[in-house]
Amino acid sequence: MFTPVSRSRASGEIVSQIEHAIFDGALRPGDRLESERELAEQFAVSRITVRDALRVLEARGLIRVKVGASGGAFVAETNLDQVAESISTMVRLRRMTLSELAEARTIVESAAAERAAVRADDLAVARLGEMVEEMRHVVHDERPHTEASMDFHVAVAEASANELLSATVRAYRDLLMQTLHDMRDVRSARVTQKWHEDIMEAIRAHDADAARDLMRDHLLDFEKRIRLYLQAKEASGDPRATPALAGRGGPERELRREVQ
Repeated sequence: MFTPVSRSRASGEIVSQIEHAIFDGALRPGDRLESERELAEQFAVSRITVRDALRVLEARGLIRVKVGASGGAFVAETNLDQVAESISTMVRLRRMTLSELAEARTIVESAAAERAAVRADDLAVARLGEMVEEMRHVVHDERPHTEASMDFHVAVAEASANELLSATVRAYRDLLMQTLHDMRDVRSARVTQKWHEDIMEAIRAHDADAARDLMRDHLLDFEKRIRLYLQAKEASGDPRATPALAGRGGPERELRREVQ
């Protein structure tokens, strides 16, 4: 399956060849790679070089290495959590502002809601209905609703039957959880609950246009509320305040704490 590589960049070429074999389907999830000795012979390199390449592949989530008599390197199963973590890491490393995050969230989740209205099966619709009903009790009892609220958004994305949309929305959930927890209040919980009920009904009716527009308006409302929240924190002299939404077209600052 593999060919000898140039010794000057051997490890990188090994990674590239194995990656291509996985992406092209020649190697499938659960398949066991040859032993280090056999791979070293195929690539015409040392076992140390092979081991270095396997470490890179494992770090990228493409393989998993097991030890023991039945161990070895195996092609990893698809893991959406790893995709979500990669997106979260990119947002943090690039020092993206909350404005950029909110804008991207509106675009992505509006599309996810539209697709969910088209593709959601009875099981997915039932799950959304159960989540809305559970959150109704949470809001009524004035309990913290942030986690239930964000879980609803993830469930909508999962109902879209698009794994990349689902992973992206999971990343938004992780990035925004603390900020949403800090800014929660009874009134916003009730407003959010009404949005979720309407979105769920649009998906249940398979009304793609309504689902898309409701999700878009819901998240635009969220963007407005979070902008006011951050401005209030700054005005209060809160040392933790790092406002990023100073108004459309206005100056923005990097929001580090709020997306961590």
